[in-house]
Amino acid sequence: MIPVKIFSVIDYGAVSDDKTINTLALPKTIDAVRQAGGGTLIVPAGQFLTGPLVLASSMNLQLAKGAVLLISDDLAVYPLSRTGYQDCLTASDAHDLEISGEGTINGQGVAWWKAFSANNAMLHRPCLIKFNHCTRVEITGIKLMNSPMFHLVPSRCTNVTIKGVTITAPSDSPNTDGIDPSGSNYLIDGCTIDTGDDNIALKPGHTEKSQNYAITHCDFQHGHGLSIGSGSDGGVENITVRNCTFEETTAGIRIKTVRGRGGLIQNITYDHLTMNRVKNPVEIVDYYPELLQTPTDDPSQPVTPLTPTFAGITIRNMTGAESPNAGTIWGLPEMPISGITFTNVHISAAKGMRIYHARDIHFSGSGITVESGEKFILSDAEVSGLN
Repeated sequence: MIPVKIFSVIDYGAVSDDKTINTLALPKTIDAVRQAGGGTLIVPAGQFLTGPLVLASSMNLQLAKGAVLLISDDLAVYPLSRTGYQDCLTASDAHDLEISGEGTINGQGVAWWKAFSANNAMLHRPCLIKFNHCTRVEITGIKLMNSPMFHLVPSRCTNVTIKGVTITAPSDSPNTDGIDPSGSNYLIDGCTIDTGDDNIALKPGHTEKSQNYAITHCDFQHGHGLSIGSGSDGGVENITVRNCTFEETTAGIRIKTVRGRGGLIQNITYDHLTMNRVKNPVEIVDYYPELLQTPTDDPSQPVTPLTPTFAGITIRNMTGAESPNAGTIWGLPEMPISGITFTNVHISAAKGMRIYHARDIHFSGSGITVESGEKFILSDAEVSGLN
């Protein structure tokens, strides 16, 4: 619970322009909130330039309409560790943490993207918002843009609501994922995400399961779609994606994992999805990041606890139009992907759907229309209900 106390950054010396970096005023305001046991930190209309900030428990960072928290693009401002640069807005082991309002957090990522383009071995760039192991988190209404790397990363968090958030970055900006959640008990609702990488990428921890997610009424534009992975070693279960649209994304439904980083993915439901000009409306693969040329290129290997497995994936009431490919389901020869049901799914595409190393794939009241070739290209696949 957040106490009813108000703190304005102006009262602690913050200056509104795009040149004065508020390295003292903003942390000083946060410290005042922390010492008071919590409250609402107000950022009024105007531009406030800042470096990295560490938020506090029982705190609402509220951005007024017209407020812009401008993250410094001076790489020297960011502490560098052996794993990478410090993230922009962070919190660890916090509770009752909120970011709200009609304002904007602008990561000014261009300088970082140029540095990465010049050196692809560059260490981890800053995430715009990174919360680690926090509980009772709400992020509502705000706009996030141009992060140096991922925009919003609630990692190993519980009881999280992300609602009405708009996230934008150029379609060619590197690794600018929209939302990368892990942990349990999430509602992601009414968000618009247009980025250069995964719109949402649900990422389970290596030993910690991600479960109980509702992703509803979201609009995905460009980007790489709604992903689970890469990797599923902690396990993923009880995920519902409903009433979402995809426009010109590289994938729609995307599950990406690989040998050595696999776990059980189960009880996943996709319902009432609309896709237009999506490159791969359905992409469920056990070869990430690169697919093979043909399904016979890879011999069967021993099954281990880190072999990817699937159970209970339902895709229903979905339409896809003007796609180059209807989709890809590509499992491992030693552990075929299994347990996927398509109900009332209709996709029109230039080419058909590839299904390799798969079992118990069922189509009901569904159809694929292609411009040329076969509707389904099968190899080592047991599929029923094709038409």
